[in-house]
Amino acid sequence: MASVIIIGFTIYKWIIGDTVSFNEIMSCSIVLSSLLSAITWGSREEGDGPSQEDELGQHITYKSAKISYFVLMALLLLALVADKWIFGRENMTLLLVFAISMIVLPLTEWIVSKQYR
Repeated sequence: MASVIIIGFTIYKWIIGDTVSFNEIMSCSIVLSSLLSAITWGSREEGDGPSQEDELGQHITYKSAKISYFVLMALLLLALVADKWIFGRENMTLLLVFAISMIVLPLTEWIVSKQYR
């Protein structure tokens, strides 16, 4: 119930033209993240479908993490292009985050592979 209130209040502020601040955005993100996780994995009592602990659940987590990494990189690139075209400027912070995001996966793979050598 509280999640509906948080999201509803944020939408209401946005519709009336009031400033939606960091707190509202983060609250909505946390609520939606928790809701999607609960929908995906359900409760332990249900017993239908994979759980996060079994092999299939770990495979689902691995595959979705890798896909979401590339989706996030694409969204960062789109934000960079939109910032350049709409505002005519280069957002150096966003550019730096995009550059770092290109390095994170190969660096992580290298670190993990060192454990198995």
